[in-house]
Amino acid sequence: MNLMQFPQMLVSTHAGWDEIERRRPEMGTMFLRLVLPLSLLPPLMILYASTGVGASVFPDASHENWLLAAMLFFVVEHLSVPLMAGSIREAAIAKGASGNLHDAYMVASISPVPLWLSSLALFFDQPWLVVMFALLALAASGVLVHHGVRRLLRVREDVDATDMAVQVTSLGVLAWLLLLAVGVLPLWLL
Repeated sequence: MNLMQFPQMLVSTHAGWDEIERRRPEMGTMFLRLVLPLSLLPPLMILYASTGVGASVFPDASHENWLLAAMLFFVVEHLSVPLMAGSIREAAIAKGASGNLHDAYMVASISPVPLWLSSLALFFDQPWLVVMFALLALAASGVLVHHGVRRLLRVREDVDATDMAVQVTSLGVLAWLLLLAVGVLPLWLL
């Protein structure tokens, strides 16, 4: 999986997606080469934020609280990828498309990449920039779901792919809010 293909994957159902379909990487390989390394970014950025913007928002949070928040975020993040794969698979079946779990996992592994990368906005120490990048990343993730289900799960009708992308992205927003709550909870309670 070449990260340089992600911009093309946002505008095409073929660029990058064809390679995924042709190579059919194992789910474990996709986890080790894409999900695991990129999903480390948000927890690491949470720890970075503890000395910058996070310290101004949560001034009483100790380093241990920040470490706990980062670890919990990481764990819940990893639970969300297979759950999203399952929801993508079920939505595809409901639309009469391929219910292949492997392909659903590919989409679920690729679609959060913009969200993981958006955590780098914490380097700017500006809350409004962090929110802006997160919202742009959420939109990009929705587009990746749309293109991924069209190509890998063979959803033929654009309206069905859009419907699936909206459903999956809505569930993703709920998962994202849960991730944020899990990340912030240790900072408020401890």
